[in-house]
Amino acid sequence: MSLQQRRYVSFFIRIWEEPREMEDENPEWRGSVENVQTGQKNYFKGMENLVGFIRKQCNGFGVSWNKRKYIA
Repeated sequence: MSLQQRRYVSFFIRIWEEPREMEDENPEWRGSVENVQTGQKNYFKGMENLVGFIRKQCNGFGVSWNKRKYIA
């Protein structure tokens, strides 16, 4: 595949720990993710929501997440 045919999508991701009001509660992870090409920005709670947003954004490229292996 030549460089001109290569398809890609870029994301700008911010993740932060949100303190809880009660001392005995675990902090919550929150963040924002922005598609650099489209400017679409979403806020999320929990990493699974971040991954879900990125999967939806990549569906247009025909990415099959179940067939590929990624290092975690």
